[in-house]
Amino acid sequence: MKSYTLIIYIATSVLPLQAQITWTQCQTAARENYPLIKQYDLVKQSTDYSIANAAKAWLPQVSLTAQAGYQSDVAAFPEEMTAMFGQLGVNMKGLNRDQYRVALEVSQTLWDGGQRRAQEETARADGEFSRQSLEVEMHALRERVNSLYFGILILHEQLNQNTLLQDLLQSNLQTVDAGIDHGVATLSDRQAIQVELLTASQQRVQIVSAAAAYRKMLSMMTGISIGKTDTLEKPSRQVIPAAGNRPELHLFDAQQQQFNAQESALRSSVMPRLGLFAQGFYGNPGLNLFKDMTENRWTWNYLAGIRLQWNFGSLYTHGNNRSKLALARMRVDSQRDVFLFNLDLKMIQQQEAIDKMTQIMADDAEIISLRTAIRRTSEARFAGGTLTVGELLRDINAESRARQAKTLHEIEQIKSIYDLLDTVN
Repeated sequence: MKSYTLIIYIATSVLPLQAQITWTQCQTAARENYPLIKQYDLVKQSTDYSIANAAKAWLPQVSLTAQAGYQSDVAAFPEEMTAMFGQLGVNMKGLNRDQYRVALEVSQTLWDGGQRRAQEETARADGEFSRQSLEVEMHALRERVNSLYFGILILHEQLNQNTLLQDLLQSNLQTVDAGIDHGVATLSDRQAIQVELLTASQQRVQIVSAAAAYRKMLSMMTGISIGKTDTLEKPSRQVIPAAGNRPELHLFDAQQQQFNAQESALRSSVMPRLGLFAQGFYGNPGLNLFKDMTENRWTWNYLAGIRLQWNFGSLYTHGNNRSKLALARMRVDSQRDVFLFNLDLKMIQQQEAIDKMTQIMADDAEIISLRTAIRRTSEARFAGGTLTVGELLRDINAESRARQAKTLHEIEQIKSIYDLLDTVN
């Protein structure tokens, strides 16, 4: 799968002792740390063994056989000839009905009809299919890393906004205390702000807990120790390249390669085989039957030659097997079309989400500016005694929500961009 170098910008100031962790580092580390990565080497080794086995088909083949048998009848001369040989002093005992043989045969293939090449093609195609299947599974890992990485960024921004909110509430609490001393504020006003401070404190506990859980999960997934003081850098807005590098597409190509290999194997199955052979055996009887009839002995024998074998039985199913391969190709082509169709739909949805977020973000800065102005006016009116503390808290919370929305929109847009990047590639 093609990789893209991403330009990373530092989103926040970092202390010298803090680790700076990037999106690229997390994605790379997650891939290397994921247990499934070990299977790549296993697939390669298995493919190499299969190819080596196919190549060894051209080595001389040696076989050893031992045979003992009993025959109901054996070759023999007519009685007249046996009697005639007897008059000449030749004792024609005939062959024994129990026969024995220990044979060693060596054969060497001269032409196998393309079988060895087809086996090597099949081994390579199967290995590539297994590797691309792993790539499809590994691609799903990228989305999980995205969810954790950008989830931590969002929680970090929420934590910053929570700090600003508590600082703002604490400042107004001091104003209320001063108002109580001067008789322009009541104890209930102070209690109302204290409630908001306690609520903000509870929210902070929840945010810190969620961020710690996300960091632990990302640490486990990547193998990188991510402490609570480590900073995750905010990625830049990446330009989306053209589609066409999804591992699923390579998997469909690998399936077609398998079909090509199977077609080569079909062609080789209907071709003749040509080879040399040599056989030597020690047995009784031997090749000289006439002498064995007279002496009835164990002898050494050998024969050698060239052998042509042609199995016509494979022709019966050859046409049907080719038709099955054609249907399998059509099925894979259909699956590819369905995948590309759904991929286009998903890309449209994700692009629309990015465009929508861009439009929303265009007004975020102005909304915050207006909310800040309203809050400051409310603080002044509250200090002057013309505004209740409830109305002041409403405007404070509204400004806080506006700031949270701005940071949330920004990170969600970047996440959507990187989700689209993973969808395309």
